[in-house]
Amino acid sequence: MDKSGYLDRLFVHKDYQGQGIASAICDELESSIKDGKIVTHASITARPFFKARGYIVVRKQKGVRDGIELINFVMEKK
Repeated sequence: MDKSGYLDRLFVHKDYQGQGIASAICDELESSIKDGKIVTHASITARPFFKARGYIVVRKQKGVRDGIELINFVMEKK
């Protein structure tokens, strides 16, 4: 998380998902932002995690990498 509130690259290995690791990391990072909003670009699979944490979808984005269309979502939490 940078000082502006942009949360980037939150990954938990599949063998350790569902144990509260990402939630603990987010709790700590989000508490560092006192005023303003937190923004992330969530993948399709990460979107439900962030939604459950109170983030809302601002917009859907599409990009192409190596000829493959990728979809993610700009999400924010105030």
